[in-house]
Amino acid sequence: TLGMLEVARGLAYLVTDSQTVYIGAKVQTFALPWGGSGVSASILLALTLVVAFEFLLRSTVFGRQIVAVGSNESAAEVSGIDPRRVRCTLLVISGLLAGLGGLMNAAYLGSADPNAGVGLELSAIAAAVIGGTSLMGGRGSVIGAFVGVLIVSVLQIGLAQIGITEPTKRVITGAVIILAVILDRWRT
Repeated sequence: TLGMLEVARGLAYLVTDSQTVYIGAKVQTFALPWGGSGVSASILLALTLVVAFEFLLRSTVFGRQIVAVGSNESAAEVSGIDPRRVRCTLLVISGLLAGLGGLMNAAYLGSADPNAGVGLELSAIAAAVIGGTSLMGGRGSVIGAFVGVLIVSVLQIGLAQIGITEPTKRVITGAVIILAVILDRWRT
């Protein structure tokens, strides 16, 4: 995973010549038709995806297979589930969602920046853990992860609003991640 992250970042720098590429209004209009109700297109899309994936996780055979593989891969395999197929499918879904997130970010910014998203990996992990997802697997929900994203976002925006410097924000966010991991270990 970390190797592929570095490959993708390197490709982003190569494709953009390490420069921000301004896309213009074409990509920005991609998000605008959804936001006619006064709610941001990214929020509408996020809520739609949360509901869809929560349904997938709780109400489908594939969702039960995901939980089974996450809880106990050996037991899932003995019961006839192919853990490699489940993990591979989840990686494909994850990649598609990451690409969609990148498109939404480019639409919001009106540009493609090879540095966009650098450092968000830990915030994403923190959000999932704060939302109740176990680092050991087998426990968590899509809605909980979304709530975790909201908490981390409010924390970071709130710190910026009160004038906290970027290094101090990182220290505080790191402390929250450590606390979330400690709580996760305590719960298991």
